[in-house]
Amino acid sequence: MNRHSVARSTAEMLDPASPAVALEPYQCWTRLQTSRTGRIVTVGSGRIEIRPVNFVADGHSIVFDTSSEVVRSAAAEHREVVFEVDEHDGWSVWSVIVRGTLAEAEDLDLPEGTELRSMLPTVKRTRLRVTPDEITGRLFDQAP
Repeated sequence: MNRHSVARSTAEMLDPASPAVALEPYQCWTRLQTSRTGRIVTVGSGRIEIRPVNFVADGHSIVFDTSSEVVRSAAAEHREVVFEVDEHDGWSVWSVIVRGTLAEAEDLDLPEGTELRSMLPTVKRTRLRVTPDEITGRLFDQAP
């Protein structure tokens, strides 16, 4: 235990004085595979745009459906994007950030046993994929 009484057994500490622990890429993907809601961040027309999306981690990429013209435009231009997910379970909080390129998904099939469930009953016109260049994550232990 450190001076904050936080166990640090899973990954490299970001800062010895901080309760945050850096997650390894495989730990990030494991967490993404158990989540269903994230945020896609794009830049278009000089503005930062953030949209919530339901997603599936398909191997080492992120797949989601959208009807957002802003997000579809970013995909059509293969722009760089940021995808982010945060979760908590009462004992710990984690955050994963994927940086990569957005494009229309060529394969519309999802991994067996998964499905995309929309937050809203709207028609999603396009299936998109974030192909990662980088994935990072942090774990914050909130145990007393």
